Amino acid sequence: MKKNLLKFGTLLIVSLMIACSGGEGPKAVAEKFLKESGAQNFDAAKKYCTEETKKLLDMMAGFAKMGDKKDKKEPKFTMGEEKIDGDKATVTYKEDGKDGDQTVKLVKKDGNWLVDISKDDMSKKDGGAPKGGMDNTPPADNAMPAEPDTAKKK
Repeated sequence: MKKNLLKFGTLLIVSLMIACSGGEGPKAVAEKFLKESGAQNFDAAKKYCTEETKKLLDMMAGFAKMGDKKDKKEPKFTMGEEKIDGDKATVTYKEDGKDGDQTVKLVKKDGNWLVDISKDDMSKKDGGAPKGGMDNTPPADNAMPAEPDTAKKK
């Protein structure tokens, strides 16, 4: 009887440790988020993201309502590498039909991994180059052309 009680107690403790270990990893959360948002199930996608990202999903939902959904195919993703650095993580993925890898940023809050997309992230394109500047080069100090020297030398 004591052996069965000990086995049950050990099983209970292991189960609790697994349940409290923070849920799913970054890769699984990123994949679920991408599938739900790709299918335009924005309310379902909100379960996997931060508050700021939820606001962006609300905005995307508004744009999706304006568009024509009947010819829209759900994108397919191939999940790539997961990198965890403390309470931050990145997961790479490739969307079928598109060139290059893309990245999803995640943060760990209250023991759960959440997708964390900011407005700044949304404004970047072409491998992270800010919108409006492909080479990310700051403007020159002398942006205005110099006035021509019209004074005659004697």
